[in-house]
Amino acid sequence: MECKKCGSVAVERHSKFVRSCHWGIVVTGIITALSGMQLSKLFGFTLFDDAYALHIRMSFVFAGLWTLFMYFSIAEEWKWIKPSRIPYSIKFVLEEAVAWIKGGHVGDPRAYDPRRREYVEKIIPSQVLVFWTYVLLTAIIGITGLAMLYPEYFGPVYSAAEKMGLLFGTDNSYAFIRGLHRLTMFLYATVMIMHAYAATIFGTLSSMISGYRREKVVSDSGRGSREPADG
Repeated sequence: MECKKCGSVAVERHSKFVRSCHWGIVVTGIITALSGMQLSKLFGFTLFDDAYALHIRMSFVFAGLWTLFMYFSIAEEWKWIKPSRIPYSIKFVLEEAVAWIKGGHVGDPRAYDPRRREYVEKIIPSQVLVFWTYVLLTAIIGITGLAMLYPEYFGPVYSAAEKMGLLFGTDNSYAFIRGLHRLTMFLYATVMIMHAYAATIFGTLSSMISGYRREKVVSDSGRGSREPADG
């Protein structure tokens, strides 16, 4: 129902499928990270009796959920996160950084047209960068993890790792792959924390729980974002 006074309308932003995948990724990602850190003895803690078996199982569940989430993103949200929007996203991030230093914020481009029953802009532009960063890190951590688990099937990965390892002073391809796997995990955790912070600041965290969010209403005359999603 539209709120005339406040100029907003309640919209189902995230379906049950998306919310289920999202929180499944969060939970399995945390368990996978903790079990991996226990295996690596990075912080000297012990949470699980069989961290290795749990790490492997959760990794495959995590990958399955990510596959489902990617399918939805490509099928339903492509116009908002497609690579051609990355320059727009970078410009937005730079403008937001400058505004933050000055003690303000850039205008929120998200808006909904209730007459057409569609978004004019659904996401904060910086989410485009976040999405593709997740894709890149997931690919790296997945390939390195599978290479360590099934080395007999990943000869080319070990060959590339051996050559790249020489740049860092090691000819041990397995050690390089393991180190890259760990580094990617820390980068992943960093992006997740930043993502959670941004979701809180921009008011999207609650919608990932309930599915709904009050979106700014625009008329046909005010239609359009700073960068059209389909342009």
